[in-house]
Amino acid sequence: MTPATPAPDPSMPSHLRPEATQAIEEATQLQTDGDHTTAIGRLERALADIPAGSEFEQFKDRVSLTMAVAEFSVSAGNPEGAIAKLAEGFGIVKEAFQRIKATGTEDDKRTAFRGLVQLKDLHTRLNLLGQAAPELALKEWLNTDPLTLADVKGQVVVLEFWATWCKPCEQLFPRIKELHAQHAQDNLRVLALTRFFMAYGGPPEAKAQEMTLIREFAQKHNLEFPVGVAEDESVQSAYGATALPMLALIDRAGIVRSFAFSPDEENFKRALADSLA
Repeated sequence: MTPATPAPDPSMPSHLRPEATQAIEEATQLQTDGDHTTAIGRLERALADIPAGSEFEQFKDRVSLTMAVAEFSVSAGNPEGAIAKLAEGFGIVKEAFQRIKATGTEDDKRTAFRGLVQLKDLHTRLNLLGQAAPELALKEWLNTDPLTLADVKGQVVVLEFWATWCKPCEQLFPRIKELHAQHAQDNLRVLALTRFFMAYGGPPEAKAQEMTLIREFAQKHNLEFPVGVAEDESVQSAYGATALPMLALIDRAGIVRSFAFSPDEENFKRALADSLA
C-alpha cells in the first residue's frame, strides 16, 4: 500500500512572498491535473531561486517550499525522495534560524522556531509511514485501564493528539466522536492523547489541578473513548505531532498508515477505508 500523503501543516509560516505563493499554487494545479513530475519541478525551481530579501522572508519561503516539495514527492509515490529533500532542507533552514536567533525580533524568532519544528515534525511523520507505530508511554488514563498499542493490536487505531487550550481540537471532537460511532462495529479504536502543558515540570499539586481540568473537559464533551495523558512532549515528538490537532492512523498490524489534521481529508479517508477493509 502506498503511504498516504501527510496533510499540509496549517501552522506553516504564513504571508509568503508572491513568488513562493505563485509556485505553490501552480504546482497544486499541476498535481490536480495529474502531472506530479512537473509540479515537483516547479517547486524545486522556486526553492533554488528564492529571491533576495531579509533573512526572515527567505526563511519563511524556504520552509514552506521545502515542505511542499516533500509532500508532493510523497503524493507522487516517492517517500524516500521526500525524506531526503527534508533532511537537506532542514540543514539549510537550521543555519538560517541561528542567524535569525542572533539578530531577529522576538516575533521573528518565535515564527522561525515554529518553522524549524514543522520541518522536523514532517520529517518524523514521513519516516513513520509504513513503519511500526511507536509505543505509548502515558502517565494517566481516563475512561479505561492503562493501555498500550500492544493491547489494541488487531484493531484499527486513530490517535488524536489534542490539548484543552486548543480551539481547533475542541471543534474537531464532534467529528471524531461521529467517526468512532460510525466504525465501532469494525473495531475502530480512538485514543485521545494529550499531555501536561501548564503543569509540565511542576509539582504534584499542579499536575493534579491540570488532571482535573482534563477530566472536566472530557466530561463536558462526553468523550467515551480512552483519554491518555503523557508526562511530557515525548509521545508528541515521537509522532511528529507538535501541531494540534493531529491524527495518526494505525492499521490492524500496528503499522502507521496516515497522518491528518482532520478525518475528512481525502488521503486519510482512503487510508482508513483500506485499513478497515
